[in-house]
Amino acid sequence: MSDSLSAPAERAAMPTAVQHRTWVDAVYAHACDGVAAELGATSGSGMGEQISYPAFWRQVVTFADGLRQRGVRPGDHVALVMQTSLETMIATVAVQAAGGVLVPLRAIGHLRQGSQQAQRTLDALGVGEAGWCLAPAEWVDAYAALIRTAGLSTVALSTRDFASVPANSPSGPVPPPPLALDPGQAALLQFSSGSTSVPKGILLTHSNLAANATALNERVRYHRGRGVFWLPLSHDMGLLGCFASSMFSGSSVRAIPPETFARDPLRWITELSAFQATHTAGPPFAYDLVARRVKERPAQSAGLDLSALEVALIGAERISPSLCAEFERTLAPLGLRPHALLPAYGLAENCVAVAAREPLKPTTVRHFDRQALGEGRLVTAPDRTSPLPSADADVQPLVGHGAAVSGTRIRVTAVGGRNALPDGRVGEIHISGDSATARIVAQDGHENLVHPDGFVPTGDLGAFAEGELFVVGRLKESFKHAGLLYAPSDLETVALAACPSSVTAVVVVPVAPENEPAESIVLFIECSPSRTVAAEGGEKTGDESRLVNTVRLALLREFHMPVRDAFVVARGMLPRTASGKVQRTRLGAAYLASGAAGVPGRRQAPYASEVSGSEVPSPSDRRA
Repeated sequence: MSDSLSAPAERAAMPTAVQHRTWVDAVYAHACDGVAAELGATSGSGMGEQISYPAFWRQVVTFADGLRQRGVRPGDHVALVMQTSLETMIATVAVQAAGGVLVPLRAIGHLRQGSQQAQRTLDALGVGEAGWCLAPAEWVDAYAALIRTAGLSTVALSTRDFASVPANSPSGPVPPPPLALDPGQAALLQFSSGSTSVPKGILLTHSNLAANATALNERVRYHRGRGVFWLPLSHDMGLLGCFASSMFSGSSVRAIPPETFARDPLRWITELSAFQATHTAGPPFAYDLVARRVKERPAQSAGLDLSALEVALIGAERISPSLCAEFERTLAPLGLRPHALLPAYGLAENCVAVAAREPLKPTTVRHFDRQALGEGRLVTAPDRTSPLPSADADVQPLVGHGAAVSGTRIRVTAVGGRNALPDGRVGEIHISGDSATARIVAQDGHENLVHPDGFVPTGDLGAFAEGELFVVGRLKESFKHAGLLYAPSDLETVALAACPSSVTAVVVVPVAPENEPAESIVLFIECSPSRTVAAEGGEKTGDESRLVNTVRLALLREFHMPVRDAFVVARGMLPRTASGKVQRTRLGAAYLASGAAGVPGRRQAPYASEVSGSEVPSPSDRRA
């Protein structure tokens, strides 16, 4: 695309007829129809129990009646610890069927008083003003103690007091919903995954949820398919993008606990094969991890069949073109179809889905001039034939995320502004429409209306090119080096490619000290618990400094960018959001405030040349 102006960059997809007025209505309709699909969750070691829609619905009604007997009334806020289990799946629908507003909590089994996880739970209960907190029977005492110590009036209850998984062949007519729901009433208080410890509440109505589920089904074609998902049910992508949208369409669902995926990433594709799944979803790091494991352990994936998979949604962070190509190439021998990866963009403020490509269509990869990108313009770089990481630091490849889903409006504005910019201009992405929230709940519990024009700022930078949305990066995380614009993921993709398999993540954190004229980067290299590093030739060295130097050199070679400081971190030590995103902003603030003492990991000494910058050419040198 040349650097030319066009019409203002606002895109809207016309709404389609909503399939069901509420999520509860959808489940009831599927139960009445006797849909030939099943719902269930795996245990840590086995398939777990699958039940039919009629059996699931009967248990929902029983659970909802129990909540109403406990005093839950329409509009009351009910927190639910979102453990991945059939019991929790039933409770999720039952809270809404009882008229309650669901307040999802991250599933923490070992709550330690005073820990960060305990504080985030209390923050969510406080922001959500939850009158009840439902937890698995084995955890309820810990949650009750936490609530009691904090002096909250929330009542802790065991989900087992309301539900016991029913037989699959109940008799008699399907019971009606406990009460008629008003689609305009609040249904879910969903928390953004922001980078601070205090969550922001996104209040969504039944009609918001129904509109987004309808739009997502229309775009990615769940249509009573077969979904396998491992994402946490406490997060928008897991709860709404996977579980709720699948149920809305009458699909079969098999949920895998996130901790099962963390222990063995290949369990994900094993379940996809066994279930003959048509749909799945995950963030970029998960697809990268699976591709690496398949290459390392070919015997473990031998015989798997992924030929039924039509849609593997990928989103939640910026998507690397090289990752898409490598994943599909690596898993093609297992029957994975070309273009099964489907890039999508979404956020909690719009329920989940904002834009997505069509299934099984080639992904758009465009290469843009990085200097123009830093100036807020999309300018096409010279033609390239490979999406792999480039040695040309002046070129930025970006993946297209398709068009807006039905009923959603997207516009790109100048940062801090409200007017739409022309196509080809980079700015902040704003969203509006049938799925968008109208109210944000602050940490003091006060509800704030979004801007009077109805558009919600996302904090993401993006632009339109030929009708397709391109996401550039997070507004607060993007940074400039030598006049060129970067997102941390630009560097992380290249850095991880240079690492051995013992490295599970590389995190780049931009920092801007007050007494320095430019931003610089701090590097965190997350290793498996063994902390064993394999050298290029396969020899185990255990030499962390050698690992760090390898990554430093990769970033110097690809981007001519020095590293200010570097830390090797054990897996699980980096602060993450409920969706698994590393909290880069929080790490950067802690580093600036306290240096090495404020962040996790073992500090590694920098190169002298990097400190002085004597070996780093300037952009003008490279362009010459």
